[in-house]
Amino acid sequence: MAEMELLDRECITNLPTSFRVIGIGEATKEIIETVKSYRYDCVSATVLAEPFECVPTDEDKMVIIVAKDNEDHANSIAKTFHEAGVLTIGLLDNADLDCYDSAVSEASYTEYPDLIKSILQPIVTQGTIAYDFNDLQTTLTDAKHFLVKSETRCGKERMAEAIGCIKSSLTSSLLNKIERISIFLYFNKVGKQPLVIQEMTALTDFVSELPESIYVIWAVYPDESIKDEEITVTILATGKDLNNG
Repeated sequence: MAEMELLDRECITNLPTSFRVIGIGEATKEIIETVKSYRYDCVSATVLAEPFECVPTDEDKMVIIVAKDNEDHANSIAKTFHEAGVLTIGLLDNADLDCYDSAVSEASYTEYPDLIKSILQPIVTQGTIAYDFNDLQTTLTDAKHFLVKSETRCGKERMAEAIGCIKSSLTSSLLNKIERISIFLYFNKVGKQPLVIQEMTALTDFVSELPESIYVIWAVYPDESIKDEEITVTILATGKDLNNG
């Protein structure tokens, strides 16, 4: 099996100078510390204490608002960013959807660090099939709700198995509510089992089976944190009615 030839390509757009992750109150400290540990360029992660005042700057392109409590304060801060034209994402219960471009659909607090990583990683790391902030904006702007699903598998059928697990979680009623999907494939490019062209069939088949009404974009990334023979498939799906039912 021939190795898949994926050529590194330099980013042709200007990387935004500021992606912010803001935790509202001390209850979010552990989440914010985990985000800091990712050490992503162009990302700031802070815990906001009372009086919970924060305003957007000219450099801000995206803000992720995280709250466990203090939800009214979170919504108020989010509204300020949203009205300033900053892509505004909410990780909290009881989000006021008028204050956000998109808020997470049914996730626990323990999932928040992984969800933040899923949003940030594609736009702050170099892909072999590229995805940039404009693509993320297209997926999340005025989407109201988003969800993330991710599967990691190893072995000869790793791609098919990972995608199969994701497919099984996307019921027909859920698919009917999805409007946009970004799909990210992560692999270890120096691993013992390199990514090969034949494996991509499972991905292209999955995309071809999605309803034609869904806008789809996908990208491929090397990731040294993945074990040698593993691949990870992650989807970021959005839709205004995702929380209904």
